[in-house]
Amino acid sequence: MAKTATWRNTPFAHKFYHSKQWEGVRRMVWDRAHGLCEWCAEKGEVVPANVVHHVIPLSESNMNDVGITLNPENLVALCHDCHTLAHQRLGKGALNGRKIEEPRVGFDADGNVVKLD
Repeated sequence: MAKTATWRNTPFAHKFYHSKQWEGVRRMVWDRAHGLCEWCAEKGEVVPANVVHHVIPLSESNMNDVGITLNPENLVALCHDCHTLAHQRLGKGALNGRKIEEPRVGFDADGNVVKLD
C-alpha cells in the first residue's frame, strides 16, 4: 500500500497520521477495497489505489471526532486521479504540496467520473 504525505498539507494532523489507530483503520479500508480505487470500481474499472482519503476532510475542529477521523464509512481508497478530483471538489488548489494545473479527470453528462486526455 503506497503512502502519501497527506500530513504535510495538514500539520495539525501530523501525529494522527502516524498513529497506530490510523494505520489500523487505513489498512482495513485498503483491504475492503482490495487495494483498488473505489470510485473507479463503481464504473467497472480496475485501477490500483494509492491513498486512503477522508470524504469529510480533517480540520483542526474535527480532529478529536473519531466519527470523522477513524470511521471507515468516511474513508475511501482512491487512485491518484480520483484523489486529485476529490480535492478539486473541495476547492483545494493543492495536493501534497503541488499545485493542480489541469485536471486529468472530469464528469460526463451523467455525472460519472471520466478520464480526460
